[in-house]
Amino acid sequence: MPSNLSLTRGPGGNQHPIAVRQFILDRLARVGDYFSGLHKAYCDELDRLSKERRREYGYHHPNYFSFYKKVREMIREGAIEFSGRKEVCDNPRFAKWENPPTKNFVRLARR
Repeated sequence: MPSNLSLTRGPGGNQHPIAVRQFILDRLARVGDYFSGLHKAYCDELDRLSKERRREYGYHHPNYFSFYKKVREMIREGAIEFSGRKEVCDNPRFAKWENPPTKNFVRLARR
């Protein structure tokens, strides 16, 4: 089997202008955040970038589940870890819940 194949990207797939992994590392270097907070910050950054570049259509936002999988992958690799900080979700739609969901914060791994 040849070891130096020239691979080119085929059609399809989503190519974001900001690498998700690098964005997560940069964001956590500045501030600790939770999963959906990271996702929202990434989507906001894509919107800001599309306005700055005066694009007719905005960049496609990754869905929450694919973003969640990337964060979990980085936790398994040891790049980031849970900080131990937890907060009850303050979203009004959970106000009547007996046990509202919690936000589990992550940070860069300490080595």
